[in-house]
Order: sequence, then structure tokens, then C-alpha cells
Amino acid sequence: MPSAREYADAETYLQGAFTPELKEHDHGELAVIEGELPRSLRGVFTRNSSNPKFDPPRPYHWFDGDGMIHAVEFEDGRARYRNRWVRTKGLAADEAAGQATRTGLLARPDLGHPEGPYKNTANTDLIVWQNKLLALWWLGGGQAYALSLPELATEGPWTPPGTMTAHAKVDPHGGDLVFIDYADARPPFLTHGVLTAAGELRRTPIELPGPRPQHDLMLTERFSVLLDVSMFADPVALAQGKVRMRFFPEVPTRVGLFDRRAASPGAPRWFELPPCYVYHFAAAWEARGQDGREQVIIVVSRIRDPLMYDPQVGRTQRVVPHLAHLRLEPQLVRWTLDLESGQAREELLDDALAEFPRIDDRRVGRPPSAVYLSLFEEDEILRFAGVRRVGLDANATVHGPVLDRHYPPGWTGGEVSVLPLDEGNEDEGESLLATFVTEDATGRSELWLLRASTLEIAARLAIPTHVPVGFHTRWVPGSQLGPAPSGMR
Repeated sequence: MPSAREYADAETYLQGAFTPELKEHDHGELAVIEGELPRSLRGVFTRNSSNPKFDPPRPYHWFDGDGMIHAVEFEDGRARYRNRWVRTKGLAADEAAGQATRTGLLARPDLGHPEGPYKNTANTDLIVWQNKLLALWWLGGGQAYALSLPELATEGPWTPPGTMTAHAKVDPHGGDLVFIDYADARPPFLTHGVLTAAGELRRTPIELPGPRPQHDLMLTERFSVLLDVSMFADPVALAQGKVRMRFFPEVPTRVGLFDRRAASPGAPRWFELPPCYVYHFAAAWEARGQDGREQVIIVVSRIRDPLMYDPQVGRTQRVVPHLAHLRLEPQLVRWTLDLESGQAREELLDDALAEFPRIDDRRVGRPPSAVYLSLFEEDEILRFAGVRRVGLDANATVHGPVLDRHYPPGWTGGEVSVLPLDEGNEDEGESLLATFVTEDATGRSELWLLRASTLEIAARLAIPTHVPVGFHTRWVPGSQLGPAPSGMR
């Protein structure tokens, strides 16, 4: 077991801007402290967070906390805030005991627990499916939790697709929910799933050489983009009953194209790329090169070596128990897969250290006009210093100037979502970006709205409640909330 001193800086994920918020709140009309709210903006901006309700066991990892949803609802030029726990089975057990009952990611997994080796906190991602908000967990083998909109009342585990990991995607063109699930103990180590709007479920096992940590997938109109990365559990340690993540610089990363629209999809077609790890995709789409050859273009935040700065890693050892410190160097790259030759190439698009890439959700599977990223601050832990806009053309070539919007010193933000002012108009100039911003010293929090095309501040809203730094965000458009009410709920 690592000493407390070795993980001392991981404890800062419970302090400052990361300090958990222990109460649920409802705040009526929020004060606009800069700019103004467009009257046409209607919907709910939501963000999932790691927020332990009880003092967590040590050593603590940021991924361990209970899920809490923070939301700002917009209507008729006004906004209100609410936050709610995701009331998982694990949280209910903790409440019954009056304390945390499960160990976290940095402790030995509880392999005999009936709910799995780790507590499903549903703290990672959010998607909207058939007018429900679904809270997803980053590990495989867990169920999503359904919450009502806009009240955020937990309705319980969402069972139609079975188990799944975070970052499922809703195909905006076909309406399907597409997801992955993975397993560490036995095959299939990866499962691809599709749930249609009519309720038809197709789960397809994907053959991999062993267990792989899978965090995201991306869609084109035809394919699901899957990964077989160069970081995975050391097979020698696994044979001894231990879990040690290791980066294998001699093992290429593979990208798989799974034809989810085929009557009999078969196995993915795999393409080799330089060794790396990937937390998050930005976009993917089908295209034709200048020579007319069919291609798939993928834009992704690529991490060349995910373990290089972990203090437990020797220069040659490259073995650690877990990614405790989240010291990463992600950069935006383009992968081009040539469907005729079977070759793949990687090109750097932007050298800034940035992650949590987002596009307009309506452009999933098609070329986006821009990718919006969260800039990393130079710090011992993960902090977001601002928002970066990288404009792209249909070939994923950087188009126009790269724009930054930095937060004030001592403030940190998080992932943005694109908020269309007109759901039927995909012009970037008719959209805003939203993110929560929190001051480290005081816990004071705001919601920032930026103009998507320029990153100019459109509005800043004061949040009367501390909003800790969190994970992923989702915009729920007004069309998924039912008829417009006569006043704020």
C-alpha cells in the first residue's frame, strides 16, 4: 500500500475549489453580474461531479466521490440553479451506515462485493435519452442512473441497455443510443451496444487481446470508433491477482471501426497508430481525400505517455498501481484512417495541453466547425485555466485563429457545453458555451456564458452555492423539457 505521503497531493482533490458541497440547494432567479441572458435561451445546463457525501477512506482519488448534478435552467431571460445527489445504491448504503462503506480506486478492490469491486457512483458523464437525464459511471460493469428533468430527482438504475461505461453517444441523425461496456476479469473484454428509440437492444462482444481501460467512443454516421490502447493492466501482475496499470511503449494503439449499421456487423476493422492513451474523443466523420479515397477522420485528445509524470514511476519501470495524480499531457491530434489501404496516420493539430474536448452535440458524426477544450494549468494537480477554441474545416485542418479565454488568477473552470440559441440553426455564431467557474480561495462560484465563435463573455451569473470542480457537462435543450411553462419552475 502506498504511504500517505506518496499520495499527499491527491488529498488536494478534497480542498479549495474541489471541496465537496454537502447540501442540496434550490436558488431562484440568479443575479447576472455581467452581460445579459438571451430571452431565446431555453433549456438546462447540467454537470456531473465527484462529491463524497461522507469523509472518504484514504488514500482518496478524485474519481471516488458520489455523483452530484449541478444544473442551471434558462427560460425567458432568467436562470435558476439546483443541485442534487445521484442517489445510487452505494450512497443509500453509506447513508444507512452514517459513513462511507466502500474503499476507493487507490485501495485494494473488493472483489467479493455483490455490487462489484468498486462503488458505482454515477459521477462521470451525462446524456439525455427520451426526456430523461442519465448519469453514467467511468468504470465498466455499472448501470446508469435515470433522473427526472428538470427536477433532477433520481428514479433509480436505468436497466434497458444493461451495464455500460461513461460516454455513451446519442446519434443525432439516427436517434440510437450507442455505448460500450468493458470487463477486466474475463472475456468479452469489450462489448458494443446499440439501443434504438423503439427499444431494440443489440449487444455485440468485441474480441481484444486482454482487458483494456475503455473510457470513450465516438460515432461517424456509419461507424463506431473503438480503442485498443497501449496502457493496460500488467498481465504478469494480473496472473498474481494484482492490478497494476502499465504503459507499453512498444505496443501500438489500435483504432477500430465497427460498422454498427450492417445487418451482420462482424468484427471491427483495426488500424495501428503510435502508442498512446486516450480519455476523450472530440469528433469523427467519414470523408474523401484529395485522391478520392474513402477515409475516416478522427479528432482526439491524445496522451503520448499517461504515466510519465507519476512520481511512483521510475524512468524505466513504467509500472504504477493507479493514475493517482492525473498529471497528463493531452494534445489535440488528427487521425486519418485510409479505408482502402488500411493505413493510419497521426498529425498534431494544436500543441496546447488541453482536454475535455467538446463540439456541438448536433454535429456528432459530421465535421464540426470548432472544438472547444479546457486548458490545463501548470500545477501539481488537474486545474483548468481557461477555454480554447480550435476552428476546423471539413478535413480537420485548423481554420482561422486559435482563441483562448482565460479565467482570472485563482479561479478554475471545467468542461463546456454548446448551447444553441436556435435549435434549428447550426451556425456557430448562434450558440453560446457554458461552464461553471470557481475561486479556489473562497469557493465562490459563477456560471460563465461565452460566445462560441469568439469566446467573448456574453454573461456571468453568480451562483449562491459553492460548485466544486467537476467532470462532464450536458446541455438539455428546451424541446426535451416539454411545453414551455408560464414561469420558472
